[in-house]
Amino acid sequence: MKKLSFVFLAVLLCLPVCALAQQKIGFVNATVIFEQFSGARAAEEAYQKELEDLNVQVTKMEEELRALADTLEARRYLFSEERLQEKRRDLERKQQEYVSFRQEAEMRAAQRNDELSRPIVEAIEAATQKVAEQEGLDLVLDAGPGIVVYSKPDLDLTDKVLQSLEEARGGTSE
Repeated sequence: MKKLSFVFLAVLLCLPVCALAQQKIGFVNATVIFEQFSGARAAEEAYQKELEDLNVQVTKMEEELRALADTLEARRYLFSEERLQEKRRDLERKQQEYVSFRQEAEMRAAQRNDELSRPIVEAIEAATQKVAEQEGLDLVLDAGPGIVVYSKPDLDLTDKVLQSLEEARGGTSE
């Protein structure tokens, strides 16, 4: 009885492997596609420009806070205790405004990154589906760095997907 159970278990474990062997599989490297697709590069450049603008504002606020703190420290002996407390409250308020601005800026940057990335991801998915259908594939995997250890080169669809993306965008890949 144990031997029959073992044989039955072995057959059950082999079924997915046998079914998989009949499937046509390919893969893409989405990291490479994001790096080389001109549409993704354009979105990344726009995002970086917006980040630079935010960083300029953050840096300006940091400099203002530093200057205000330095002035307060240098002149603390010139102020009455009441005036000194008022200046410290002003500094604390500005520090809180800075922290709020920075948190809001980080949140807006993340949202903007999502807004810029979403159409790129959708285009990559559509191009991958198109190439997979043209190639008659049943399954396409994303082979990010280190995920696929070995594959026949003809299973790599990355260049075909890039070409499809660039054609759909009206350009050519570099």
